[in-house]
Amino acid sequence: MAEAIRPEIWKPPRLVAGTGDIYQTGISESHEREGNALNGKIGNQLDYRKVVGKTNKLGSNVFRSIEWTTDGTSLVAITEDNFIRTFIAPPDLLTSSTPHHLLPYSITPTPTTPFTTSLYPFFTLSDPSTTQLLTSTHSQPIHLRNLLYPHITASYPLIHPTTEKYLTPHSLLWTTTGTHFLAGTDSQIHLFDVTRYNSGPLETFTTGKKRKSNKNNPKTRVPNFFSSSTIQSSSDLDNANTRSIISALSLHHQTNTLAAGTFSRRVLLYSSPYQDGVLTNVINLNSTKTHSQFKNFPGSIRGNGITNISFTENGNHLVVAERRSNVVFIYDLRYPAEVWSVLVGRNAGTNQKLGVSYCSSYGTGDKRMGGVVVAGGIDGIVRIWKPFEGCKGEEEEEGYLKPEEKFVAARDPVTAVAVHPCGEVLATSSGQRKSVNLQDETESEFDSGSEDEKEDGEKETNELEDEVGGTVKLSDDGVWDNGVRVWAL
Repeated sequence: MAEAIRPEIWKPPRLVAGTGDIYQTGISESHEREGNALNGKIGNQLDYRKVVGKTNKLGSNVFRSIEWTTDGTSLVAITEDNFIRTFIAPPDLLTSSTPHHLLPYSITPTPTTPFTTSLYPFFTLSDPSTTQLLTSTHSQPIHLRNLLYPHITASYPLIHPTTEKYLTPHSLLWTTTGTHFLAGTDSQIHLFDVTRYNSGPLETFTTGKKRKSNKNNPKTRVPNFFSSSTIQSSSDLDNANTRSIISALSLHHQTNTLAAGTFSRRVLLYSSPYQDGVLTNVINLNSTKTHSQFKNFPGSIRGNGITNISFTENGNHLVVAERRSNVVFIYDLRYPAEVWSVLVGRNAGTNQKLGVSYCSSYGTGDKRMGGVVVAGGIDGIVRIWKPFEGCKGEEEEEGYLKPEEKFVAARDPVTAVAVHPCGEVLATSSGQRKSVNLQDETESEFDSGSEDEKEDGEKETNELEDEVGGTVKLSDDGVWDNGVRVWAL
């Protein structure tokens, strides 16, 4: 059986930067700590303390996500207090003898915590016209914001034609050209032209029928999104007629193939994100064939809806992750009816969204490789799988694969893992919803899953060596580990 960790050939990443203990408290206290640390020195000159923030100021200031900009200069984080923080990586990030203390260069307020965001694909820190971010918030238009300046660049209303209520996208995605973007809502995908400020979508495509209709009467049938001649059988029609929230979007940069994941555990594949696209296939994670394929798997492989999807570099495989799931699926798009591999041991059995990342370049020197999947767990551990490296022994033969490497990154759930475009640096964000009155409790309102289950061969870890925030015991002692850490691989 393959070993979970190979210490003789692998060194754990080295901490090179972090936010320390600034955000490891309630929202109000974290604002005070941040203000004292910044001392008025902030890039966009925004005194965020004058902005009306989140009302639950006693709650934990969770870092919900972290993402590198495409030029690799900055990290963009979404936090529980309804702010978007931009951290610029120090130029001596990898050469400094001591870890850097990260402070935000800019702080951008939002009316509510964003449902989803999408960074401009040609983000360049030296060109302020490109430092843009799309945001989706409740009962608001889609906003295009400049992360270096405290204002909204453009708005794109998305309104229900009958009720006149704002539709809230659960997923946003730029096209590869940066001229259009897609927004996923309940059973709909909307295509916007970014140059048409204050205008609605160019096209709105429906993925499923809202009510029952007479299949024999074509006048009563609602056309599926991008009808395709490849959908022929009744089961194909049922899969193609997907009525669910579009929770994740991904676009392959070369083939322009679009993948749309839903909370109903389906992935819809289209030939193009534009009007000429057609539905080419549907992957159904609820398929009995999928469950029978892994009937001997020790545990459940069923999640509560897709949260992350990523194409591999060559476009032949799709990485699919779900909420409240301890596994990650990989599908070979040339044979999409069956699961190609299942990555196990993720330890993400929680309703809190924990990100999964696919990176085409990972590591340094002769250890650099491509096709690596990284993910954080509720136990604060980051796990790394190498599903495309070759045969992994018995587990690969059974169709599932344990992580090759792992390291302790936080004392709370790791909400996101982002690998730098160069592949040599990794950033993590962490946190968990807690209340000041419940800081000694072992469970948060976000997490109803168990953290007591340990993987085979996993050692108990009692401490996290953090030169920025100090050494803290990994126990249920009320510590709130909200923050960002940057690691050198």
